[in-house]
Amino acid sequence: MQATTSGRSIRPALLASAGRDKVAVITGLEPAWAGAYVMGRAFTARGSRGDNLALHLAIARAERGDVIVADVQGERRTAHCGDLLARAAMARGIAAAILNGAIRDRRSIAELRYPVFHCGVSPAGPTKDVVGELGTSVSLAGVVVHTGDLVCADDDGIVVLPSATAASVVEEAAELGAREFEFERRIADGESTVEIFQLTGLDG
Repeated sequence: MQATTSGRSIRPALLASAGRDKVAVITGLEPAWAGAYVMGRAFTARGSRGDNLALHLAIARAERGDVIVADVQGERRTAHCGDLLARAAMARGIAAAILNGAIRDRRSIAELRYPVFHCGVSPAGPTKDVVGELGTSVSLAGVVVHTGDLVCADDDGIVVLPSATAASVVEEAAELGAREFEFERRIADGESTVEIFQLTGLDG
């Protein structure tokens, strides 16, 4: 599956523009550091508030290149992921972690340059008692994610593509990216966006 266009990574904005109603958007989560980016296959986990055993198990079970997508019930008072889990995920080749809960050790995660997308920060540590569920469908901000779906995340947000349509949408996004690269060249040459997009509304 093509992950770049005109030498650039395919980003959530391109996928959302190309896929439109084929793409779901998760809102309310943020990257642990500016510039974090990932595109890969989702491996889902459902945990409990204040407990991160499901995340540990997911990292141990997921395949290299997977993106952990974890529903921890939106818990913000307790961190579910810190630098030790980030290091463990990196060591196993897990591409990123996305969770609807708080993290800690944010500076260390940023120094690792490991992509983690989350909601909130807390110094409080979790328990490790609740096994949870792996590979089941999870819901983050009202968006249902299944293991095998394609997820793409950066500073703009997170998009989810069902596995059945992901390849075609990525191809469309690559084509759109190539067109936008040409638009950038034309803007640099002095054309206006009104001319490029053949917009109407100006008099004379």
